[in-house]
Amino acid sequence: MKGIDELTDAALAGDGLRLRSVAQDWLRETPHFGDVPAPTSTDPERLAVAAGLVEMFAERACQTAPEWTQHILAAPRPLFLLREAMVMKRLRELCEEHSPLPLRRRRIFAPPDFLTFA
Repeated sequence: MKGIDELTDAALAGDGLRLRSVAQDWLRETPHFGDVPAPTSTDPERLAVAAGLVEMFAERACQTAPEWTQHILAAPRPLFLLREAMVMKRLRELCEEHSPLPLRRRRIFAPPDFLTFA
């Protein structure tokens, strides 16, 4: 079973193919987002990514995010979930301006259609 920690690892690695694969597995195994347990990490970046992703998926599924996400602060520095955004100016600007709100409010940036296949 894939957990939120594995999903966070894949997101922080910037490996889009691996992230999509892990996300598909995780979403199949996670029918109720409100029940997702908090990550095991205490790292602020990892917590912000985990909370942002769970909130993003919950919002898209018209579900309530788990209570623990409300207590997670923004990442201490801007994080781009696509490596390419660091070298491609237009992609970076797209991510900064149109990243899904649950990510953007935590200083995490991705394209507006990030992981919408799910």
